[in-house]
Amino acid sequence: MSRTRPDVEKALRACRLWRPASDEAISNLASRAHVIDVPRGTPLAAEGDAAERFGVLVTGKARVYHLQADGRTITFETLQASDPLAAVAALAGGRYPAHVEAVTPSTVAWLPREALYDLMAAEPDVARSLIADLASKVVNLTSVVQTLALDVPGRLARYLFQRSLAVGEATEEGLKVSLGMTKTELAASLGTVPETLSRAFGKLRDDEVLEVRNANVIVFDVGALARLGSGYDEG
Repeated sequence: MSRTRPDVEKALRACRLWRPASDEAISNLASRAHVIDVPRGTPLAAEGDAAERFGVLVTGKARVYHLQADGRTITFETLQASDPLAAVAALAGGRYPAHVEAVTPSTVAWLPREALYDLMAAEPDVARSLIADLASKVVNLTSVVQTLALDVPGRLARYLFQRSLAVGEATEEGLKVSLGMTKTELAASLGTVPETLSRAFGKLRDDEVLEVRNANVIVFDVGALARLGSGYDEG
């Protein structure tokens, strides 16, 4: 009998879907996993395919995205080590609602959806953890929909306002905010292209809301970001 890879068991142990699970249950999951190592750019799930399994990212990063008819992509989320992959679709027993692609060399532990049903039957507390995660997904997707209803400057303002609250650092010039990703990745996450994103940054700069400094921005008017990002104008 082959021995479970330590990195696989560690990633499964850290996965948020089943935090209350016992060590014995995690070991059982690991024994049922089909582990693959893939290079950057490998498709991990295709929108519309039957969702017969789900995965946990062991190492690397992946993105979940929708490919529009005009070839542009909208990135819904970026996955990192120990994050579940396509679990909601697999539980629903339908089809994958989005594409998933490795954006770095990655390792994925694939599991049959029955493995999760068996885990919940053996350890009912896991169901609570799963419900909480699904509820969080609904909230996140609602935020995505609200963001896409805005124009690109509004989407950018909404993102930067949320980043300001999360990681903003007060300086003498203003609030220093890390973008958290490359501008190409940010454009994809906002459902646009880098050229349009650059124009949106330019508009915010011209309106004296912020200044771009490589991978950071200096925010001069957080209130303006909040107004633009909500689509609400007091005037």
